[in-house]
Amino acid sequence: MTYNAKFFNALTEHALFSGLSPELLQAVFPPQQVSFVRFKRGDTLSPALWEQPAIGFLVRGEARLQGENSDVLLETLLPGDVFGCEALFSGAQSACGTVVATKAGEAACLSKSGVTQLLEREPLFALRLIRYLSQRVVTFSGKVGLYTGGSAQGKLAQYLLNGFGDYKTCELEISMSQLAVLLQIGRASLYRAFDSLEEKGAIARDGKNIRLVSRDVLLSCCGR
Repeated sequence: MTYNAKFFNALTEHALFSGLSPELLQAVFPPQQVSFVRFKRGDTLSPALWEQPAIGFLVRGEARLQGENSDVLLETLLPGDVFGCEALFSGAQSACGTVVATKAGEAACLSKSGVTQLLEREPLFALRLIRYLSQRVVTFSGKVGLYTGGSAQGKLAQYLLNGFGDYKTCELEISMSQLAVLLQIGRASLYRAFDSLEEKGAIARDGKNIRLVSRDVLLSCCGR
């Protein structure tokens, strides 16, 4: 995808920009206010590394937002998702964590200057951005709480829910020892938590491959 009407139509499909005309978006985001960055798997996507502060819009590929100093998955990013909003006016590299590409692709960078113009011209966009950021504070605070407190079973259940995302299977990319450290529990507690989730019919395991049997049971195991 390039800088054209198709790109701006895709942008309006995101909740932040829904209802705004592609013509308005083109006016506040002329070519000099939008740049496109191609990335490969494993690359870190950070607005601080771009030429100017910006909101990222994932055009192609896939990425994960993870804790700044850990591999805790906070969010899976798919085409059409935005990232970096939290850091746009804070001056930080990332307010919530690190965005790492899990599939090669391309991202559009919407400049801070363009976003500022849109905030000044469209009160509806300003309200949506405030609501969007507020919701993320609540969501991420809840996830941090689940990882730093609660039972071993609850921590593992939350970790797996994040790993499954919209899929029915996931593969552990780290060892059991690393996972125990990540969840801040002992290895024995981790094994017992896995056994408990299987006995309750939440998951089924085959080595590092884990199949989601019941999302509802998994949710109940982490108090949701």
